[in-house]
Amino acid sequence: MNYYTYLAFVIAFLWGISPVLVKYILSKNIPPYIIILTQASVYFLSSILYILVYERDDIYGDIQKNSKYIPFLIVISFFSVYVANVLYIFALDNKANVNIMSLIVSLAPVITLIASFLIFQEILPIKVLIGFFIIFIGLLFIFLPF
Repeated sequence: MNYYTYLAFVIAFLWGISPVLVKYILSKNIPPYIIILTQASVYFLSSILYILVYERDDIYGDIQKNSKYIPFLIVISFFSVYVANVLYIFALDNKANVNIMSLIVSLAPVITLIASFLIFQEILPIKVLIGFFIIFIGLLFIFLPF
């Protein structure tokens, strides 16, 4: 396994533990807006730090060169980060089962697969398709009454 494989496992671990930690914080009667504000602040400050450390060359030139995409990026950011997090925290705060919530949110890779196939006509290897069907069958076992 290479460096990026290990990195992917770390990311999976962090994403996997996040719902449990958020649910724990909510159980301590911390208002959801505090969590959202804290997350947004950390995202923003971390992004600024990343840019200053790794992307110092020509920040303003890059922004000017790509300025036509900024409105699109704002819309994407609003829905994929802000709205998604608000809805997620709202569901956890309203007694959603953290296990089921995590499984549903874990559909993101499946949605990415479908979208990349439909939008970019990416070819899906057989292993990926098999994984897709295994995930789909797993979800059926969770949601269908037996």
